[in-house]
Amino acid sequence: MIRYIALLTATLLLTFSCLNDSDKATPPEPTDLSIDQGDPSTSMPEPTEVSISVTDIETSSLPDPNVDGWFPGVYLRRHCENYISDSEFISTAEADRCEADLMMELGMHAEVVRLPESSEDLYGVSQYLRVFRLLDRNPTTGQFGLWGQWIGDDRALPDGPFNSIEGGLFIHDKMGRSKFPKYMASAATHLYSAQSDTGGGWGFYEKCIDCSMLGRVTLSNRVIVPPNLISFDEDQDTHDEEGGVFVGTSWVALPIFGGLPRVDEQDWGTDGGKLTWTFMMEAANFSGPLIAYVPEHWSRRLDRWNSIHILESVYDNDATDPVANTLLDFIQGNISAATLHEVIASEPWYIETHDFDSWSDERREEGPNDYWVRSDHTLGHSAARPYLPIGNETPGIPVFSETDSDGRTFIKIFPPLIPKASDREPFVLNVQTFDVDIYNHFVDVFAEPSSMGSAATSFSGFGIPMQVERWGEELSQDLIYLPHNDEGPVIVMNVPMITEQLNEETDVFFVWDEADPEKRGWGNYYEIVDNRVVSVTSEEVPSSLVQLEYDSLRRTTSLLPHDLTEVDLPDDIRDFTLDYSCWVCDDPSKCDNTIYETVTDDGSRIFYQWFRFRDQPLFTDLAIEYPDTYTEDYLNQLQTMIETMHREWGDSQQFLERPSNVDTLHLVEIDHGLLVDPPVGKEYGWVPVVTQVEQPDGDWQSDLAFYTLPNGQVVSR
Repeated sequence: MIRYIALLTATLLLTFSCLNDSDKATPPEPTDLSIDQGDPSTSMPEPTEVSISVTDIETSSLPDPNVDGWFPGVYLRRHCENYISDSEFISTAEADRCEADLMMELGMHAEVVRLPESSEDLYGVSQYLRVFRLLDRNPTTGQFGLWGQWIGDDRALPDGPFNSIEGGLFIHDKMGRSKFPKYMASAATHLYSAQSDTGGGWGFYEKCIDCSMLGRVTLSNRVIVPPNLISFDEDQDTHDEEGGVFVGTSWVALPIFGGLPRVDEQDWGTDGGKLTWTFMMEAANFSGPLIAYVPEHWSRRLDRWNSIHILESVYDNDATDPVANTLLDFIQGNISAATLHEVIASEPWYIETHDFDSWSDERREEGPNDYWVRSDHTLGHSAARPYLPIGNETPGIPVFSETDSDGRTFIKIFPPLIPKASDREPFVLNVQTFDVDIYNHFVDVFAEPSSMGSAATSFSGFGIPMQVERWGEELSQDLIYLPHNDEGPVIVMNVPMITEQLNEETDVFFVWDEADPEKRGWGNYYEIVDNRVVSVTSEEVPSSLVQLEYDSLRRTTSLLPHDLTEVDLPDDIRDFTLDYSCWVCDDPSKCDNTIYETVTDDGSRIFYQWFRFRDQPLFTDLAIEYPDTYTEDYLNQLQTMIETMHREWGDSQQFLERPSNVDTLHLVEIDHGLLVDPPVGKEYGWVPVVTQVEQPDGDWQSDLAFYTLPNGQVVSR
């Protein structure tokens, strides 16, 4: 019987999206079935909803929604559907749905890209991001990508990015009701497959994924990277009067797995040095590599995916064509990969070469987009595409509107908490990219682990400052009313930002033109006068408008362990079973049979298990799928390397090049609940692997993602 030991049981004082995501391009919801996987093996009490009755609200004295959990909002009857109340004010506790009158868009106009004069081959990006609370309450309108990056493959498929590394500072209550943004470090593959390993065993929509879909490897033995993202300590000093607190982040292609020297603009092929895309972080209480994606991640099950893609896009899932039937036979496991490739060898979508000229924007829009993706064009073997945008993506923020008896129209907005202690506030610092030189610098480091202790690991001197692509040319904090927007009236809030290039560094600042801090930023109440937005006081607006508040997310999301023992499948798909066997470990030389628990500041209960590095679930399945690569000898070499890394680098090895254009750089503290100490005897070469996450008011995500073939058979894609 597995024991559950709470290592950290006291929640600290509660005082924040990509790919994925930020989730830059969320894929369409796949055909799926809500399959109840059963509660996890622990016996958890039903989460308790904390809500505020509308009848108890007086004026606008509302408690902090981030402390008290779900806030159902305060709406007028006209805002809601199917409500069951006769009162003037309605909440989402009493109605099926409530919506505010219009939305406010944040105009954070700044984006930087790779310096055109630098190499066309891109091996990574690094930047320091300010961590601050963006909103008093997070709306349900979507996920906020406060700032992040988008690393894509070098056009492995005309349709769009077959591989993509996205994320950044992410805000959405489904990942936990945290005070600050969380950091999302994740990747999507196979054209944004919902079964991408975005969370170390979980994919899009927080669904468990099959062992054959895994690709993320845990490197650190000091920090947990849970599927509900990296959170930051909520009780720390944020140094608002000294420029705030920053987290250093970097995605960089390193020669950890299968590394060999490479050349700039290297030819396509799988024989050269492989790329291990690695996530680095520098914080006040940790510095070093956290996770990585093995090279095979980007092209696992590629023949299977290609077959499904071509069967659908070329043959419209009509298997009566002989070639289409061959594709279906392969998907069903009736023929070998060798037979498949022999049959399709002369098809135009198979023999077409990688041609940038034909893969123009026009082709992407008009087609044809049928192409058999090759593994050597994926991020495991090829540098990223030269276009690498860095910036933000935010959804709308609800706005309420009321017209008084004199015909005057007023609005209530909920402004973001943009730093404003100084007239010049740093936001993003030292944004830079890397070329093949940084990869080659580390080849010997990982090839000869014995030299790790004396290796020069700093990225200083390898970074290439990024170039400003767009920005808000007029610095203002104006509100603009657009009455004839395509989706209805909208308010646009200009956030005053500038990008600067100084001392060979690229930075982004918030810049205020008001000397008085009290005049910086925005109020809550405005009047629409001849399509202009004019500031007013709360005393001037209708009393009902003062009370209106938008709601927060009703339930967060809890992530189930990988266990299908209690699944009751419908009769028509009883043959569909996800493979979770790689998570089973009974050998104490490979794993600790104790399941540990830690609690983060937002109340998330994170359960994890210690595995010997070479025996974590990912490698168990890779050794089966790639037996010629992940041999016993190679896995032992990897184990030796990671033991040396843990021993020599610890939790404070310097990698990222710190910014120099600020007087003082305060680093943020990672949530103390994510910091761990290895058990006695497992100090080096063992890593913590998350097994499940329970949110304090979360619904267990029990849906599974699958694909239905033309004959009705259900498979993983």
